[in-house]
Amino acid sequence: MPVLYEKGISMKTVFINLSLRPGAKRRLMPVGLTYVMTAVKKAGFEFDLIDMDIDDLTVQDLEDIFKQKVYDVYAFGCIVTGFNLACEISDLIKTINPGALIVAGNSVATSIPELLLENTGVDIAVLGEGDITIVELLYCIQKGGDLRSVDGLALAREGKTIFTPRRKVAQDIDRFGFPDWDILDLKKYKNYETLSTNATVYDSFVPFPLSAARGCLFSCTFCYHVFKGEKYRRYSKEMVAREIDRLYTKYKANFISFWDELTFQNIRSVEDMLEAISGLSFKIGWEAPCRAGLFKKEHLSLIRDVKASGCDNISFSLENASPEILKAMNKKITVEQFVEQAEALWAGGVTPLTSVVFGYPQETPETIELTIDVCERCNIFPSVGFLLPLPGTPIYQWARENGYIKDEVEYLTRVGDRQDFHINLTKMGDNEFVEKVQSKLEMLAVKQGLNVESVFKTTTYQKPEKVRKTEESSLHAD
Repeated sequence: MPVLYEKGISMKTVFINLSLRPGAKRRLMPVGLTYVMTAVKKAGFEFDLIDMDIDDLTVQDLEDIFKQKVYDVYAFGCIVTGFNLACEISDLIKTINPGALIVAGNSVATSIPELLLENTGVDIAVLGEGDITIVELLYCIQKGGDLRSVDGLALAREGKTIFTPRRKVAQDIDRFGFPDWDILDLKKYKNYETLSTNATVYDSFVPFPLSAARGCLFSCTFCYHVFKGEKYRRYSKEMVAREIDRLYTKYKANFISFWDELTFQNIRSVEDMLEAISGLSFKIGWEAPCRAGLFKKEHLSLIRDVKASGCDNISFSLENASPEILKAMNKKITVEQFVEQAEALWAGGVTPLTSVVFGYPQETPETIELTIDVCERCNIFPSVGFLLPLPGTPIYQWARENGYIKDEVEYLTRVGDRQDFHINLTKMGDNEFVEKVQSKLEMLAVKQGLNVESVFKTTTYQKPEKVRKTEESSLHAD
């Protein structure tokens, strides 16, 4: 790793918001990255931001930018499915500026630190919660200190990965406050606001994300996030109320998307949110995720209060309707709980939303039908994804042990969105599997009066003839 500084010498830092879905019709503000940049700004560091996503920048565009202005520290973060882009951009930086330090965060760093550092140009991986770590890291770099003194890092050293002591997560997340959205070019993001399905009910739709919690109480076998295994933590209801007021007053927000793995873990958390929102002097719309099985028929009065407070929809994941697959997923819910919650929300005037995952080893044509039939019963068209085993999850380890993922770097280089088909762990042939999902979804769309073409245009679903791996794929078990 290069030694950049002597004590007291300033440095030029740039953050890069990577674009994992170039050309997407919707562009969302980078919540995690903006939290990190806010912490850096509060600490007094100056930096630039290159927003590849909102500015539609290609890697070639980045090359032109980097040739015009050289930085000492380049920092970015993304989910692990952005591994290939992280490789490409870090290699580009090292080609143009070999002496620079490259810092990566989010799950591409936390879930695969050794793979990342040993196969890309990244020098430093920020592991887990980055708000404090990034500030201590920049101070250490600026002072010419020993990076091993900063907790929560993985460091590339002479072809090996060195880990510093694990950083404990903050128990009181109120201390972090909320993102400084002025760091972003909000005018450009505003151009994409009307693409939301909620926009049709507002004369002027101005949504903002808000994180009310960090982590999740549960541990599904296919899910990975940077707070996995850490204590679930919530902002106080007072902080949430103040943040909604700030977003409304400063940014004219009239709709809040709670941007959490899990906003509501129990009924008390719902009641706290209602108390926070009811104390506001204005009306605002909102949506949030919860667990299936949280709301029951007995909570109809509470659901009506939720609706009256401005709630547009509540999302909760069925994932699959097969009891065997739900057990394999460690979902800790039943189909009956899911159905009861959906029916209760509809009765209370709140729209239920859900997502499903197809492709566990136990998946069959019958379980696919069962899952979509349950969605039809609940009058929900789901967000659909194919199983995408992610590093750090039990299903990823299973796929490796059973020969479905033979080369981790090759696998991580080619995977992408969960809506696209990348790997087949089932006993079905690839085409049979994909076509079954496709045909059942098309039938559901027709029954619900949806435009089939527009439905699949918005999900980036790959048609069977475009599936990159055929039945003869080496990834399909013999």
